Amino acid sequence: MKDRFAADDMMNMGIYFGLGPWRAFASQWLLWRGFYRPLGAAFYLPLHHWFGLNPVPFQIAIMLLLAFNAYLAFRLAEALGSSDLASGLAALAVSYHAGLSNLQYNIDMVYDVLCFTFFIGALLFYVRIRSQGRLLRRGEIAVFLGLYVCALNAKEMAFTFPLVLAAYEWFYHRPVSGHASPLAADLAAGRHAQLAKPLDRWWCPAVSGWLRGPGPVILAAVALDGIDLYGKTVGRNSLLANAAYRPVFSFARLMEFQQASLNDLLGYFGRPSTPGVLAIWILITYLAWRRDRPVLRFCWAYMLITPLPIEFLSGRTQGTLYIPLAGWAVFASVVFLDLVEAAARFLAAEPLLRNLGRAGVCGLLIAGGVLLWAQRMDYIKTKVVEPAAAQQGIQTWDVIQQLRAAQPHVRPQSRVIFLNDPFTDWDMTFIAQLWFHDRTVHVYNQRLQHLSPADVSRMDYIFDFQDGKLLQLK
Repeated sequence: MKDRFAADDMMNMGIYFGLGPWRAFASQWLLWRGFYRPLGAAFYLPLHHWFGLNPVPFQIAIMLLLAFNAYLAFRLAEALGSSDLASGLAALAVSYHAGLSNLQYNIDMVYDVLCFTFFIGALLFYVRIRSQGRLLRRGEIAVFLGLYVCALNAKEMAFTFPLVLAAYEWFYHRPVSGHASPLAADLAAGRHAQLAKPLDRWWCPAVSGWLRGPGPVILAAVALDGIDLYGKTVGRNSLLANAAYRPVFSFARLMEFQQASLNDLLGYFGRPSTPGVLAIWILITYLAWRRDRPVLRFCWAYMLITPLPIEFLSGRTQGTLYIPLAGWAVFASVVFLDLVEAAARFLAAEPLLRNLGRAGVCGLLIAGGVLLWAQRMDYIKTKVVEPAAAQQGIQTWDVIQQLRAAQPHVRPQSRVIFLNDPFTDWDMTFIAQLWFHDRTVHVYNQRLQHLSPADVSRMDYIFDFQDGKLLQLK
């Protein structure tokens, strides 16, 4: 696959370049201002500073993040109670899933990659502490909320995080049979005893226990959601101003998303019909609830909750399913090993396989399953990923190559105009700003801005495209 920038990379990088490093840093903390996915600046700006418009380092950085995310998925699966083998299989699925094809070659999917890093990182941080039977301490709460702010700054997919936390608490730490959990009992008997009595007087014990326990941390995450949502809806760069980000709450849109997402997640075996979608979710629900296994029930809730920010938007598939993929991978790995163990118990009694023993049969079945998965991923890569990657960013790359060959230089504070550029939007403006790497240079686009002949003649530098070739006229 050729390394080229994606269609939106020049816009993304150009927006952050225009902010400058200090404003980009400040935007990480001003959630209510509605900056456009500010964590992207931490990815784009350093790489642009060091490597210019060379896409290879950007792609390498994406691949390193994907590898780290696979490690996070492994640790999260372990923390949720999966075996080492199931956790390893889940990490394998997360490390490369060709059904999420544009995740592998579109640099502008970095928002989903970064959101996964901090969403799963924050969840892992929380789960590992709570699995020790204690609440987060003050310093840990600060780290946890910092991770969550980074997830929110990466992409709107992070909005579901408080619901995911609530699902985790319900399936792993809820009181059983009307009795308080050991943690709640410890809290009531310890330093929260004085608070317990007035709370229990006004609230039912379950609510008061929740408020003395994990409730404040989850409510803090909800508060961050509210602040960020305010910025995203009424801030200076409201996403809802863009029709592509306006949800349509209808059954038809829900089914459209489910059909497309299941096709991608399940390996491109075809878009299921509406009855097929319902049948798949009935099967998943049965597998999750047939036995009291928190890991499967939590993953079931996770799989339902995490797509909510994109479920009623149009065309959100492939790499946008990266965060939901973590739940699917853990769920599928646990269920797959359950099926392997059940099959091995039966097959190990067969004369042809008796010498292998149950462990040997298990190993054979697991190896076969992994091989089939790898073959399917290779098929999708050959038929879908590589052809799509070959068409990626051709025009952008051609213009960058022409700039590299011409090596045009402009003075600081100068005014530059491009005539008849080959794009349909502001791509040329962003490419030029990034190429000149000087925020004092003012770049104009005649195709979109329609300056008068007199204004054009007063420009310090004039560039034109004739028959697709870059020429410097002044």
